[in-house]
Amino acid sequence: MPVSPRRALGAVVAVVGLVLVVLGGWIVVQLGPSGEARFSATSKAPGAIVVTSDVLNTVDVPVRVTATRRDRGAVRLAAAPSTDARAILATSAVSTVSGMHYPAGTMDLRASGSGALTDISTADVWRLASRGAGSAGLVVDQGRGPETVVVTSGDATALTDVTVTLTWADRAWFFEALAAATIGAVIAAFALNDLWQGRVITAQSGVAGTRASRGRHDPRRHDRR
Repeated sequence: MPVSPRRALGAVVAVVGLVLVVLGGWIVVQLGPSGEARFSATSKAPGAIVVTSDVLNTVDVPVRVTATRRDRGAVRLAAAPSTDARAILATSAVSTVSGMHYPAGTMDLRASGSGALTDISTADVWRLASRGAGSAGLVVDQGRGPETVVVTSGDATALTDVTVTLTWADRAWFFEALAAATIGAVIAAFALNDLWQGRVITAQSGVAGTRASRGRHDPRRHDRR
């Protein structure tokens, strides 16, 4: 292979390796050894908070949903099939998680509805439920989706100033990112070494060619003839 194309290819491979190192290393730092990704949002609007299946069942890993009230009042979380949850909430005022941002760890909330909040504790559709004073949490697996989690006060009292946190954890993500960074480092090392060796060979060839050229045109050699 000609020198120039080889060096160009080596440079491209080196860049790819360095990108893998930076990206993989960054993800390793972000996730940590537990492989944890966490997203939070605080709702100021009165009403329930809803986490739909579009968010809840995005990744095939159990997700922990935690809700914390600033006023330390009662909070209740419940999970049910999405169709049942929608039927119970109907036109109630809710704030729905509509998007997540990584690595910022934030979530978007979309307010909708204006009706009075119903007491979800009277319904029997909830597969999972958790209640606490000030905060509560539950873990939703991915075997029953699509499901929706609803956060309320446990009765008809509207919630305000509540922080909801979603946490996914999979140690495999950490090791995959670590492997990507390691592979990238190896690729970059080989590519950079090849580029350096090619540069040295080119320089040596240039010096040798210069010496040979000077030898052919040395006037002292012609004078001796």
